[in-house]
Amino acid sequence: MTKKQIKEFLERLEGKEGCDFTEDKKGEITWKCDSKTHKLSEKILTKMGVSKKEQKEFLKKCEDTGGYCDCEIIFNSSEHLI
Repeated sequence: MTKKQIKEFLERLEGKEGCDFTEDKKGEITWKCDSKTHKLSEKILTKMGVSKKEQKEFLKKCEDTGGYCDCEIIFNSSEHLI
């Protein structure tokens, strides 16, 4: 994946179609993640037209840098991917 594609992916994963990081009125941040899979990431990558083979390689790289689920890609892997 190109750096441009990775940046787009990370933005989408943070947003409504992904983990949907939001801050409530108390300033607490919440998000969606099942803490076990890359379901949201796979859905976004598929919509972006990334092949299943390339997805598998990319998500392996995410896991190698601590991204074992969708939110961990944002928290642990994002700085290593770009």
